[in-house]
Amino acid sequence: MFSRRTTFITAALETALAVAIGLGLMLVPLTLLWAVENNSTVDWMAAYRASADIWLAAHGVHITVPAQTIASVAAPDFVISIIPLGLTALIIGLAYRIGQRLATSSSLWPGWLAAAVVYGAFSLLVTTTAKSQLAFPNEVAGTFLPPLVFVAAVMVGSLFAKPADLGVANLPVAVEREKLRAWLNKRWESLGWWVNVVLPPALRAGTGIVVSLLGVSALAIALQLAFHWIDVIRLYEGMQLTLFGAILLTLGQIAFLPNFVMFGADWFTGAGFSIGTGSLVSPMGTQLGPMPALPIFAAIPTGQLTFGLVAIAVPIVASIVATIQIRSHASEMRFEFANPISAALSLGIPVGLVAALEFVVLNLLTRGAIGPSRFADVGGNPLITSLALFAEVTLVSTVAAFYTASPDAPDAHLIERAKTTVTKFVRTDSATEAMAEIEPSASSGFEPEAK
Repeated sequence: MFSRRTTFITAALETALAVAIGLGLMLVPLTLLWAVENNSTVDWMAAYRASADIWLAAHGVHITVPAQTIASVAAPDFVISIIPLGLTALIIGLAYRIGQRLATSSSLWPGWLAAAVVYGAFSLLVTTTAKSQLAFPNEVAGTFLPPLVFVAAVMVGSLFAKPADLGVANLPVAVEREKLRAWLNKRWESLGWWVNVVLPPALRAGTGIVVSLLGVSALAIALQLAFHWIDVIRLYEGMQLTLFGAILLTLGQIAFLPNFVMFGADWFTGAGFSIGTGSLVSPMGTQLGPMPALPIFAAIPTGQLTFGLVAIAVPIVASIVATIQIRSHASEMRFEFANPISAALSLGIPVGLVAALEFVVLNLLTRGAIGPSRFADVGGNPLITSLALFAEVTLVSTVAAFYTASPDAPDAHLIERAKTTVTKFVRTDSATEAMAEIEPSASSGFEPEAK
């Protein structure tokens, strides 16, 4: 158990280390590129500003690019709003682990305060020093949004940490954790029986469907890149990059890999996604305009796909499997509901709603602007893709819920035995004999000890 001062200092040092890792992940390769291929007209601050912009973008900060000439082409001013979720996941993971280690303290707020102060100071410093005539971040968002994201992850990690996460038998009783637990229990009990019974299995199934779509999408992208490896190599060669330039480009694509995986999940819903205004990549065909020559784009299917709509089978199969697999978690539903139709609808619709809402959030996080003009619209449409997924999942999950949530029937053997006993009582007119037959089945299992 740590004192408040120790908790504050430890959290401050770990937060500073997290900033160094997140910022250095892009700064180190850019610095190597600058040192090896140094041009006397370019100073090191250009590498630093580019790393700072990427670090801020990972927290959701928009980067403004004024009108200028880019690659010998005059470009109007535009805003880069897409989030490199690969780097974002690393930053949130570091913050969450800090929060888990913070849970070993009996008081959590000093650690939260340290994380907010240190991360806020670094965010202000980075935002101020990242300004240039070529690009500059939004000052207000760059100052307050990064610490908000980081401290939120730290708080979640510290409040919901479990002893198994830290390899200990028990965690200290923190006032903040106890108050949150009491508040959550009170809110949960006030929701009513229907929500208490339906929400847990629906949340499991809906989340399982979304995770399945993301997993299949990641596998499909990997296979596409493997099958089109020649195109990938040609794109690298066509950009005429040096070794360090190719490594840096690869790291940049890895930072956006979660975004591409979500685009693939949108594709499997049938609604598809866009790489620029007016374009569409869907199972029914691909329509693209001029695009950046990024090697990752070799994974995009081209032309008309004869059997493209078979892709919709992925969310359908995922819905069937997920809804059936939660049967063990729907025992309260089978007890509370008496009508199979109402039980199936009460499970199928919430499962589709959970999956659709999660898809809306993921699409809002992964889409954005990557350039001027038509490239201000990249990613899936949150409304269209979520509605498509809701329709597919709700229909299939409702049908599968007739198995998962169908009310339990009474014990058939007890009913049959009661009928036999009544018949025997009528035929023999012997109440004593009938009662002897009924008592074993009505007994609670307690028998007097034999003497």
